[in-house]
Amino acid sequence: MAGAHRGAEAVAVFATVLALAACGADVPEDPSLTVGPSLPTGGAESDSGESSDESDPTATPPTATPAVATPPETTETSEATETSEATENPAEPTRADAETDDLPDFAGPGEQQTQDAAGQAQLIVDDVRVGPHDGFDRTVLDLSGTGEVGWRAEYVTDPALEGSGAPVDLAGEFVLQVTVQGMAYPEAGDTAYEEGELLVDGGDLATVTEILRTVPFEGQLPVFIGTSAEAPFRVFRLSEPERLVIDVQH
Repeated sequence: MAGAHRGAEAVAVFATVLALAACGADVPEDPSLTVGPSLPTGGAESDSGESSDESDPTATPPTATPAVATPPETTETSEATETSEATENPAEPTRADAETDDLPDFAGPGEQQTQDAAGQAQLIVDDVRVGPHDGFDRTVLDLSGTGEVGWRAEYVTDPALEGSGAPVDLAGEFVLQVTVQGMAYPEAGDTAYEEGELLVDGGDLATVTEILRTVPFEGQLPVFIGTSAEAPFRVFRLSEPERLVIDVQH
């Protein structure tokens, strides 16, 4: 009976608690009673998945890692620079021939230009080249050997070969004779003059029509330049390599 009485008291107390809770009254804590499950104090999520306003102060908030855009891979291509090597035309003066400072003045038709050979010159004419320039036609004699070339240049009325005296007949109305000095006689096996005289066509040159290179005679080698006019001219030497340059105005 005592147990039944205590059970009735417990039911009565529980009913009283419910009634007071419904009325909003404070319920005194009773260590012998537990009303519903206890809730966590922080970090709990509601049924909707949202976190409660209260958070654990010791908790470290998650750090958002920013997305880093990775640049597309680039393949390094080495562009080959096209280099065009200038192929020297044997009939055209080289760049060094064309760019020369301190050139002599042009001589008039009745004048003569001379320069003595030096350094015990023993030279051979390896090639004859011609080319147009702004204001003049140029003839270049490429030389090899030792020493410095000399010359005597003037217009002549009756051009003739050294030794034989045979007349020289070139296209054009006038002939400029350049007697090259300091010439060596070719040795055995040297092919510089094996064809004898060399005739070079003036092509599209404005004043020069033809050039005749002869062979050495007693240390000299005459070069005859046919022209369409008795135009002013100049002759000068270039070195490294040794060359003789003849310019005729147009």
